Amino acid sequence: MSHYFRDEPEIVPVEEVRPGLFERLGQALRWIAEMPKRRAVMDELNMLSDHELADIGLTRAELPRVFDPGFAAERAAQRDSARLQHGLTSAF
Repeated sequence: MSHYFRDEPEIVPVEEVRPGLFERLGQALRWIAEMPKRRAVMDELNMLSDHELADIGLTRAELPRVFDPGFAAERAAQRDSARLQHGLTSAF
């Protein structure tokens, strides 16, 4: 009964949840299904000149990372910090 009168909440360790077999299988199937679309985008980006890539804010060295979620997060953070430096608060 003494645990009802403590001020601190009881800390219960949380176990790390790993994805199950069906979740991993679903992720693999989604990755396979998206491959043709990603390949088409990569082919189009590879056909652009270095100047055209620079116009959209990319370099040729960054192309392999275009679909990496970490890359997208980095780019968003860079864009946001640039906006703050220039005093812009919205995209438009």
